[in-house]
Amino acid sequence: MKSIIRFVAFVPMVGMMCIIWGFSANTGEVSSEQSQGIVSRIIDCVEDITGVTLSEEEQQIWEERIHTPIRKLAHTTEYMIFALTVAFPLVQYIKRCKIICWITFLFCIIYASLDEIHQRFVPNRSGQFRDVVIDGIGIGIGLLIFSLVYRMAAKYNNQTTRKLIDK
Repeated sequence: MKSIIRFVAFVPMVGMMCIIWGFSANTGEVSSEQSQGIVSRIIDCVEDITGVTLSEEEQQIWEERIHTPIRKLAHTTEYMIFALTVAFPLVQYIKRCKIICWITFLFCIIYASLDEIHQRFVPNRSGQFRDVVIDGIGIGIGLLIFSLVYRMAAKYNNQTTRKLIDK
């Protein structure tokens, strides 16, 4: 049973790898359409929340302003989640947080690099070193979250163990 749990724990990681690779396999046009749709929804939400209606020209200006930051935020977010899906299953095999973080960072950065190389072969896409750096920021945020959760769990486990010993 324990071996099945160990295996299943890596399923989210493989899922994220497929999602990332799938997004990267989209042509430049498809990728732009996807992010443009998200940008339009964000602008619509802001209009609904603020009650301000933008003209077509103002909406176009805002779409151009936030399109790239939204795309880069997506890079950061997907790699943050990816780092978490890599790090948490490793706890079953490795008990030192620092080692888990280094293994996760290296694995994720190598995957991000391979993903950018992959994009060079997709029509109207290009692999960018800058995107690997942005992915690295997401990985770092994910590892920070992992480290905090790991330390809180370790502290909780130590307190629980002490209570049992004291009884």
